[in-house]
Amino acid sequence: MSEEMQIIEVKPLSSIKYLIVGMPDTGLTGMIAVSHIIRSMNLPEIGHVESDILPPVMVIHQGNPKVPIRIFGDEKLVALTSETPVNIAAIAPLSRSLVRWAISKKVDILFSVSGVATQNRLELETPQVFGISTSKRGLDMLKSAGISMLEEGFMVGPHALILRECLTKGLTNIVLLAQSHYQYPDPGAAASAVNALNSLLGLKVDVGQLLEEAEEIRVKTRELMQRTARSLQRMSKTQEQELPAMYV
Repeated sequence: MSEEMQIIEVKPLSSIKYLIVGMPDTGLTGMIAVSHIIRSMNLPEIGHVESDILPPVMVIHQGNPKVPIRIFGDEKLVALTSETPVNIAAIAPLSRSLVRWAISKKVDILFSVSGVATQNRLELETPQVFGISTSKRGLDMLKSAGISMLEEGFMVGPHALILRECLTKGLTNIVLLAQSHYQYPDPGAAASAVNALNSLLGLKVDVGQLLEEAEEIRVKTRELMQRTARSLQRMSKTQEQELPAMYV
């Protein structure tokens, strides 16, 4: 069995300006947000990810079989998302391969979109988005966009390892964490994340349809959320709700 992750480019690009990644995670926030961007901007499918250690799953859309982890976009903006949880064994190889590929494509900034579990989420009409970055440039962008930095905490899962890989490889990674439900699909959190990307990148992605279809999205993604919740539990994802014991 090969642990290598292959990024298959159906429509190869010589370079990419921005890369946005959103995978099943807390509240499915990143997946819902990135999927909405792909649909709203009508980004074409340009590739997918293959590996023997990924779950043996294919997705069927309108009678057409699709690989669950797919890549969409053009030279200005590329988006990657997954329609199935990424198992623990695949997280590190996927993170390494993705960052290596991003560097080979001269990606300027890699954006990771996720959620952070918030106990009083039901009381929040508009979830807040927090940011993390591997570079001063990224921190300055967050500040200019009015996005508060996450001062203390843990990150667990795929985006944590992408963050680590970007940090060690010198690639600017901006992580956006929207206040989210932990075990329920959260289109509202996804809308906040999309608006944060609008501010950072000058996009004009309307979240009105996303909010209007919120209940439909919750129903359609309920089973995926259940599978994702089990996967998050195995990753000790609840550690993100703790504070580090030491300050150095």
